[in-house]
Amino acid sequence: MSRIDMVSCEPFRAWNRLEPRARDKEFDKELECGVHDALWMLTRQWQMGEFQGEDTGSAIYAKIKMQTTRLTNIKTAKGAVEAYSEAEPLEKRIEQVAFQPDMEMSIKMAYMFLQSLESAAKKAVPAVADYDRNAYKKQLISLYPVNDSPAISNADSNENVLDKAEELANVKLDEILFSATLRYFDGFALYKDLGKPALASQIAVKPAHLTMVTSALSEFATWTAKQMNTPVPAQDAWIPEQLEYQFSCSLPEADDTNTILSAKEYSNGTLDWYSVDVDLKGDSNSLYAVPSAADKAFIKEELITAIPVEAKFGGAPNSRWWQFENGNIDIGNITAEKTDIAKMITTEYALLYGNDWLIVPYVVPAGTLCGIAGIVVKDVFGEQFFIEPANQGNTDNWAGWGMFNLSVIKENATRDEPVDTRLFIPPAAIKTLESEAIEEVHYVRDEMTNNVWAVETRISDRTGGWEDGHNFALAYRKLLDDLDEPLPPTSDQGAMFKYVLGNTVPENWIPFIPVHTDNKNRAIKLQRASMPRLFKDEYTRVRPRTSLVRFGINEDGTQASPYFINEEEVPRAGVHLKGSFQRTRWYNGEIINWYGYRKNTGRGEGSSGLKYDSLTALKK
Repeated sequence: MSRIDMVSCEPFRAWNRLEPRARDKEFDKELECGVHDALWMLTRQWQMGEFQGEDTGSAIYAKIKMQTTRLTNIKTAKGAVEAYSEAEPLEKRIEQVAFQPDMEMSIKMAYMFLQSLESAAKKAVPAVADYDRNAYKKQLISLYPVNDSPAISNADSNENVLDKAEELANVKLDEILFSATLRYFDGFALYKDLGKPALASQIAVKPAHLTMVTSALSEFATWTAKQMNTPVPAQDAWIPEQLEYQFSCSLPEADDTNTILSAKEYSNGTLDWYSVDVDLKGDSNSLYAVPSAADKAFIKEELITAIPVEAKFGGAPNSRWWQFENGNIDIGNITAEKTDIAKMITTEYALLYGNDWLIVPYVVPAGTLCGIAGIVVKDVFGEQFFIEPANQGNTDNWAGWGMFNLSVIKENATRDEPVDTRLFIPPAAIKTLESEAIEEVHYVRDEMTNNVWAVETRISDRTGGWEDGHNFALAYRKLLDDLDEPLPPTSDQGAMFKYVLGNTVPENWIPFIPVHTDNKNRAIKLQRASMPRLFKDEYTRVRPRTSLVRFGINEDGTQASPYFINEEEVPRAGVHLKGSFQRTRWYNGEIINWYGYRKNTGRGEGSSGLKYDSLTALKK
């Protein structure tokens, strides 16, 4: 090849990538990379730029300027600004909601108080010689008795009959009440009376035991508060109108400002960097205050020097052309259909770009927002390169490429704001164990009745588990029918048709009807309604039994405030909402428990079968 030919070939070296284009179904011939002469090898090296050292300069070291800041304050949707505590993961503080202790928990609390009494008796100085566990047990059973299974009598009002029938329909609760009546007391009732000043004197069997009982009550209060560990309902992060969590957190900056990270639609239980956005709207109140000196101590700027290493993964291509890969993982044997976009992208990265990535480890604490001010890489030829991020943060459109970027939301923004290229490491648990759903509700749209139904498929059985909502509704309705007087026979024996004003639906179907929003004629929202229940010629309201739908309803069934859901929160696919217990182990080894909600997409529309003004032919 003459020098003239080499010069004439120079313009053809402008390409984005070089790869084989196979036309056959089998890739054996294309992937074997057969060599016929040494000249091909030389021209291949020239084509790849290896003669000029353009593609063979391995990185020796890299200098990186890191800027980091830590999470200092947090604010839930309904709470005030509070300092973030590293004693628990962030999702526990966000997801936990108040949970009413059931009968199983109440009996466990009773047992723990008896254990606290024994512990206080052993530690007492002077020793309590006449301590009797059975005497205190009888005293507490008389003060806080566990009500036995209710018995329905003719003297009961309709309201009392309905309440007792609801307990009788719960078979598990009925059994545990029967067995615990004479053996244990109501521990939760004792917990609610802890603030009474004369409580210790009421419990103490003898006046000399007053100090021992006071110590036991203090230990019992500490244990119960740790076990229950639920926030005040008015301060949690759950927004009932949106069926989602909302929270914001602040991180101090060197210019005496705070970076606000907000999550407006967090509901799936997987807290990560993509759950939050940089909030410039200014609606987080005192989170925007000037950071204190203690908060600014978390701001760090560090220059690190490290040797970059290649990013390795199973089946990754080697950096040298004639070096064979490990045959244990055959990435070339991956089959992908036209719709497997994610698989094709992953395969293309692994086969074509997998050896272009280098790794420099940098350890940061959880809860850190870290940014790279600059990277300088030096290769084996002594050349230094300033590496810029692929996404400079100037655009947030679909064509911009970037990883782990934080979107920016701004009030009255006329265009997409530049993204924040920093990486947020949330203080979240790596692995969380989730219990079976204790409460479960399916929100479904019913086009025939033009409303939304909240179908309670699982309700708490008040014994630590759950009960099928459909079965409970049937058992409760059957029990009421057996207690109600039968309707008299129709007077017209020769009637051909029967007119029905309206039928009913199971009691675990709670309606949400569309209503106009305030001062708006077209926009609507969904308001919780109630189906009527006819029992002994009196109408009562069917109330929901899960905390997921029971917002604004008192314990006695009266409604303190209406409950609305934004109409756009329930699409045609519906919404699946559940409440369950979460359990994880934090970095200090402590076990963390909480009760929270999860939101997922539903299974489509449904039909309640509710009809009005129907005419049915009678059989002859």
